[in-house]
Amino acid sequence: AEIGKWNSVDDLEQYLQDFKQHSLRNPIVEQVVTETIRVVKDIWAKYGKGAKDFFNEIHIELGREMKLPAEERDRMTRQITENENTNLRIKALLAELMNDANVENVRPYSPMQQEILKIYEDGVLNSDIEIQEDILKISKTAQPSSSDLKRYKLWLEQKYRSPYTGEIIPLNKLFTAEYEIEHIIPQSRYFDDSLSNKVICEAAVNKLKDNHVGLAFIKNFHGQIVECGLGKKVKILEVNVYEEFVKQHYAKNRSKRNKLLLEDIPEKMIERQMNDTRYISKFISGILSNIVRAEVNDDGVNSKNLLPGNGKITSELKQDWGLNDVWNELIIPRFERMNQLTNSTHFTVWNEHHQKFLPTVPLELSKGFSKKRIDHRHHALDALVIACATRNHINLLNNQSARSDTKRYDLKRKLMRFEKVAYNHPKTGERIEREVPKGFLKPWENFTIDTKNSLENIIVSFKQNLRVINKATNRYEKWVKKDGVKTKEIVEQKGVNWAIRKPMHKDTVYGKIDLARIKVPKGKILTATRKSLDATYDLKSIEAITDTGIQKILKNYLASKGNNHELAFSPEGIEEMNKNIRSYNDGKPHQPIYKVRFFELGSKFTLGQSGNKKTKYVEAAKGTNLFFAIYENDMGKCSYETIPLNIVIERQKQGLTPVPEKNEKNEKLRFQLSPNDIVFVPTDDEIENAHNIDFANWTKKQKEQIYKIVSFTGSRLSAIPINVATTIVNKVEFTQLNKIELIKEKDVLIKLYSDRLGNISFHK
Repeated sequence: AEIGKWNSVDDLEQYLQDFKQHSLRNPIVEQVVTETIRVVKDIWAKYGKGAKDFFNEIHIELGREMKLPAEERDRMTRQITENENTNLRIKALLAELMNDANVENVRPYSPMQQEILKIYEDGVLNSDIEIQEDILKISKTAQPSSSDLKRYKLWLEQKYRSPYTGEIIPLNKLFTAEYEIEHIIPQSRYFDDSLSNKVICEAAVNKLKDNHVGLAFIKNFHGQIVECGLGKKVKILEVNVYEEFVKQHYAKNRSKRNKLLLEDIPEKMIERQMNDTRYISKFISGILSNIVRAEVNDDGVNSKNLLPGNGKITSELKQDWGLNDVWNELIIPRFERMNQLTNSTHFTVWNEHHQKFLPTVPLELSKGFSKKRIDHRHHALDALVIACATRNHINLLNNQSARSDTKRYDLKRKLMRFEKVAYNHPKTGERIEREVPKGFLKPWENFTIDTKNSLENIIVSFKQNLRVINKATNRYEKWVKKDGVKTKEIVEQKGVNWAIRKPMHKDTVYGKIDLARIKVPKGKILTATRKSLDATYDLKSIEAITDTGIQKILKNYLASKGNNHELAFSPEGIEEMNKNIRSYNDGKPHQPIYKVRFFELGSKFTLGQSGNKKTKYVEAAKGTNLFFAIYENDMGKCSYETIPLNIVIERQKQGLTPVPEKNEKNEKLRFQLSPNDIVFVPTDDEIENAHNIDFANWTKKQKEQIYKIVSFTGSRLSAIPINVATTIVNKVEFTQLNKIELIKEKDVLIKLYSDRLGNISFHK
């Protein structure tokens, strides 16, 4: 990105006009960049009235993977899949442990217990022990069988050892207060919450270790006896024994092994986190820097007024500020509805700590599921956290002051809430009282309530992409002479032909046919195409074959297989049929059948007007129904029609609107809808008193009556509640098609318009 300073909305507009398509060689990133600039431009124009220096700081969170090469992204994808399988297996194992009376204090839905079991498993699998092939297979399975889980549980028992004492940590005591998750490099000194920085050790040893790094702790306390309670004592390993123990037990986990052998935090690690801009896209942070760049001493690629954050920081603040609880409250109604739909209690779980039900999904449905991603408002929640994160928050969480205890302590005192704790010193037995940080303070007192209210009041907006045709245009750079000097300029080459920006039709080509036995309604045609015979074709499919002789053979053969079409028309089944085809054709010979001609009744259109194209028919491709017209007659009665893509193209080529102002019955167009449009479905009372609807002050109930248009065909219109991003369970939450058909509602719909800033207006 070019270093500069933008002083007005016009500067942003000029940048968008000059932006070269494909210049970043990544269309998704280009779309993100340009849409980000447009949002900033709209905010500047509305809230800042376009005034110079309206923005004094920009906070940004971007994924690190935006700048990674393809191989690295592939590696990350494989790692994500592996992690997901591990999470599912751990949940299943916890459920199995709950049924074991010997294992104490198991809570299958506890994230903390899932984490500790994951560390336990990781420690055993990556030690130097020999692992049997069948156990290794179970350890890579997302959802092992019950018998496999029992076997795996028995194998895991007694195999994890505390890294600082060498003592066995029995699986049946893992979830008791005797053991804790321990950060090898303390979080107070360096923010690393990865699995490679976590081990399990005795709770008393964890207290003694305090903020020491692994090897430094051993060197300071080696040989010391630690009281663990209930008469149990453990001894801290000697330095040479510890080093040998770590090399053996973490042989396959180089990252964790290296951290356990650290005596101090390496300079390189601190420097890496001090320069956080390495982790974000240089391009977009450079572009946004031009908006907030200071007049003096700010000529770097990234402005000092651009504050970069990352996903880990956002997650930490969300948890401490109570926003995960807010999110659960927002989405819980959908999970309660799922309980009703499935006549079960599988989609909520009681939480003793919060004394309320929390959303969840059954284990068998949890692969790939994220409760954050099911609702579009998670983007707004993340943006709010990023906006409220200060430079101090990011400095503290990134450990920029890792080498300065005083500075770090000052920041903690400023940003975090502290609680007093009391305990006996493991070495001296002396009673000690100290204050420990217990999470970040909220930005203001009512922050959590205000956040919930704001998220409930958000109306999501969707970007439309309705460009169907345009003139093909080419832009290129060439040297031109200006005032005797050669300079490079962009030259636009206007096209004369139309470029169609949507697929016209599906790949399959049909031929028009006539069958005496089939009655063809007005406006429809009968077409046929050849398809390979396969296991999907049942009795109903056979009825659609044009050749009645082939129909008879296939029906006879299917009957001989007990009408099991998957068996009959499997590759082996088709071979068997063709070997014995005479027996299914009344003893007469017949050519082997591998492909058959099927007919369809529908509204297909010709492939073209010249040559044999006019005898070939195709059907519209999926997603090409772009305009749904609602017409109204003189009596106020509505009719509905999906405008075919080929009609839209012809009208736009002639400079007309895509939807006719009147239909064939001379009814007037009331309004048109497209996918991603939003509509309001009024109640009976609101229909009778439409003049009382206040579109400037939506109630919470009214916001639940807003839907996003998903698709339409013929006179049928389907939508989904506006906040739904994905379904909780595919083909269950919102019918088999993952959408709701609007039937009676079509007559009373009110079309809404939403801009990038969420301002709503309605169709009059």
